[in-house]
Amino acid sequence: MESSTRTSMIKLVASNYSIWKPMMEDLLYCKDLCDPIELKGTKLDRIRAEEWKNLNTKAVSTIRQ
Repeated sequence: MESSTRTSMIKLVASNYSIWKPMMEDLLYCKDLCDPIELKGTKLDRIRAEEWKNLNTKAVSTIRQ
């Protein structure tokens, strides 16, 4: 059975932030993209700058989708 890489996410509007936020956090954790959000963009010392930029871009892109 093939696993779907696309996850359904509700669209953020002014009235649903309290529902959207934990759903987005769960999605980012499942995709291992939570570090840039948790650390508020502060790069971890153990990660190279290029890898960090890539991880941050992926997290931001996921949120924008």
